Amino acid sequence: MVYSTRLLYTTVGSTTFTDQDYADDAVLFTDDPSKWTEILAGFDEACQTMGLHTSWPKTHLQNAGYGTQPCAVTIQGHTVDVTDRFTYLGSDISSCGRSTPETLKRIGFASSVMGQLTSVWRQSRLSLHTKLRLYNALVVSVLLYGAETWTLTKSDERKLEAFQMSCMRRILGIRWFDFVSNASVMDQVKQRPICSRIRDRRITMFGHVRRLQESVPAHEALRLAVNTRTGVRPDDRLDWKRPRGRPRHTWIRQLEIDVGLTAAAAWDMAGDREVWRAQRSSGPVSE
Repeated sequence: MVYSTRLLYTTVGSTTFTDQDYADDAVLFTDDPSKWTEILAGFDEACQTMGLHTSWPKTHLQNAGYGTQPCAVTIQGHTVDVTDRFTYLGSDISSCGRSTPETLKRIGFASSVMGQLTSVWRQSRLSLHTKLRLYNALVVSVLLYGAETWTLTKSDERKLEAFQMSCMRRILGIRWFDFVSNASVMDQVKQRPICSRIRDRRITMFGHVRRLQESVPAHEALRLAVNTRTGVRPDDRLDWKRPRGRPRHTWIRQLEIDVGLTAAAAWDMAGDREVWRAQRSSGPVSE
């Protein structure tokens, strides 16, 4: 068995996150570039005690967030290259921290599935209800893989909604010169907007991670993000300040818009599963 790794250096408050493991993949964290060689060598040595070996061609260095790009390092005669985009567990992780590359990739995959099902969409003996069920099961599932982690810009949302509209017109057999309005199309198919589905997934994931045990790294990371959103510094350094420029539209900020609550209020409410599920169904509320 081969163990592929990706080395990231990032700082999340004063909490230490050493690694993330899934099946035969691992992500290692460090904020000290001088330790890259030591960490990777130690990881490979630990793998060998279990009969595993690191796949160096699949191992990359990536800077997450702000800072300069790292330099390639050599481990046991193998060069570990630097990348600004890496596919992990089927999702693209970009150094820019934005979700646009991943959304474009997902639209491409879903478009390919739509093309492969052309004979199904043209089948007159199938009801519209059956075609829409196939669309949701085979196309939407590909399109929204990992969507609960996305932070979307207005441009991203327009692209996603435009893709769904093109799919609906294709299923209904509407051609571009038929001059059928989008409102008329949605009235026929009764499909929820893609961004609304993503909102539900995002809210569900927030509640799930919120209710994990406090010792779980995902819970700690989310707690730090909520604290930062409420104005608490991510560490005890008095000289800390956010990078220059307009603050990015973060995932936590997007969640606040989804539920109409502050991050702190959402954190408290999500502790009760039933209350949080009711909040998801009711949509945004006024504070």
